[in-house]
Amino acid sequence: MNYTVHTEFEPGLLLSCLTGPQARYWVMDTETDGLDVLGAGSKHTAHYIGLMPMTEDKQIIPHLFIVRGEDLHIYRDLLNRSLLVGHNLRFDLHACDLEPTSIWYDTMVMAYHASTTSRHGMDHMAAVRGWPKIKTPDLIKKGRILECPEEDVVRYLADDVYTTARLFKDLRPSGKDETCEHAVYTMERRGIQLLPDELAKVAISVEQMVSDNYAWLCDAGWPSTGNLNSPAQVADWLIARGRKLPLSKAGKPSTNKVILQQMADRGDELVTRLLDYRKAIKLKTSFVETLPSYANEDGLIYPRTNTTRTATGRFSCDTPNMQQIPKRGLIGKELRKCFTGPSGRGITGCDFNQVELRVAAAFANESVLLEAFKAGRCPHTEVAAKIHGKLPEDVTPAERFGAKAVNFGILNGMGAKRLALEIKSDRATAQRFLDEYKRNLPSLNEWMEGVWREAETYRVARTVDGRTRCFSQQEETRPAISVIVQGSAAELMRKALVAVDVNGLEPVLSVHDEILIDGSDPRRAENLREVMESAANGAYPGTFSSVEFKAEAGTGYTWGDL
Repeated sequence: MNYTVHTEFEPGLLLSCLTGPQARYWVMDTETDGLDVLGAGSKHTAHYIGLMPMTEDKQIIPHLFIVRGEDLHIYRDLLNRSLLVGHNLRFDLHACDLEPTSIWYDTMVMAYHASTTSRHGMDHMAAVRGWPKIKTPDLIKKGRILECPEEDVVRYLADDVYTTARLFKDLRPSGKDETCEHAVYTMERRGIQLLPDELAKVAISVEQMVSDNYAWLCDAGWPSTGNLNSPAQVADWLIARGRKLPLSKAGKPSTNKVILQQMADRGDELVTRLLDYRKAIKLKTSFVETLPSYANEDGLIYPRTNTTRTATGRFSCDTPNMQQIPKRGLIGKELRKCFTGPSGRGITGCDFNQVELRVAAAFANESVLLEAFKAGRCPHTEVAAKIHGKLPEDVTPAERFGAKAVNFGILNGMGAKRLALEIKSDRATAQRFLDEYKRNLPSLNEWMEGVWREAETYRVARTVDGRTRCFSQQEETRPAISVIVQGSAAELMRKALVAVDVNGLEPVLSVHDEILIDGSDPRRAENLREVMESAANGAYPGTFSSVEFKAEAGTGYTWGDL
């Protein structure tokens, strides 16, 4: 298709097209000087914006407009009211600092819904369709767009916009619109406040942990010239002190976390100290030292929420990865006390209660779990009672812990080997526990076996919303259970986040099954809980009518106070 690229034009020409009756959608892409476009005072911005109109029936109008960044203010209001289309459009909206009032469409999101494990980059999607595609100029890749000849930028940007228009036309008839994108966008724009004084206190504690454990290991014989971050050196040292290490697939002694944790659970203090040192170093390098670098001039951190990255459909997070901040343990709680709402008026959080287990119970119609949830009893205690032939009140903490480990682990394909590590038993005991679990929860076991058989046959697994993971012929299909259970729980989180945003509760962060909002008013906490529960319970009534989704809310000045 031929189209005309307009680079020098009167503002009235583009304005008349934006407001004209023929153009229904506006396909948009940007060229920026880097990837840091989130939040006030972000380092990078859009220097060129490409816009192309499409009609109501997705026909491309052969005119493509290139707007320079300094002229964006002329069109900002109209763009905010337009039906926009893009590929990874949230990035472009951030780069232009737009505040869209209408829904928008993202071809990358549509493609991700159809296949969570396929590549969703524009170049790849064009290639598999046999469409020609201009490569990214090297200077743009390096963030040096101002040094790139304007004709090269315009040519490349125009090609991106046109390719996006073709993708929209190709995907839109059957593509799934993702209504949570707007909620995620506004959440990303709010940010979360970092408290430097609290972080300084954590830094002292973590540094002490590093120092104490390192000193202990040196007293135990670790050489001062050694590198505790070297797996080979650590393996040689442990073997020299009589520890037996299994071999990795490469034939070398393994010191991975699972192996060392198993040794620590047997009371090996040397290995326990080594693990404590590693944990402290990770906290230091991943958070204590790096968090200040993520704060913008306004003192806020703007984490990026990735909605198209995981195989199951769950969100991931980076710059920084807030999902990796520990929830348990003294240091984890202290780290969470380094964050509060962007307004400085505290923060409120609410998370779903055992959402994945409730999802699995509903899919499998498992009476043991459904009855426990309906009566408000602990499902882990009920399962333990069933397995051990006891009354619930006679279940020991160890028995409940074992049932809990299986309840969550079996949904992620956990076998006897991993269960033995979780419950600190031998493999034979763990296998007997698993066998009893399956025998006493027959509906759940039958449902899981059916999922695996179907995945083996058709090589796909789908969430309750139809989000699809495709398995290659070489891939193991055991993750099909976690796609359906974890992925369907993620669909409920998406619905909840949209409801929280629509109800004006100002979400600032979504972490696993938890949503955080600005402010610490107890009434907002109760409102947040009600909104999340209502959204989840109303999302897929035909599928989840047998179970009720519950959430718990808390409020405080910091995230750790919750």
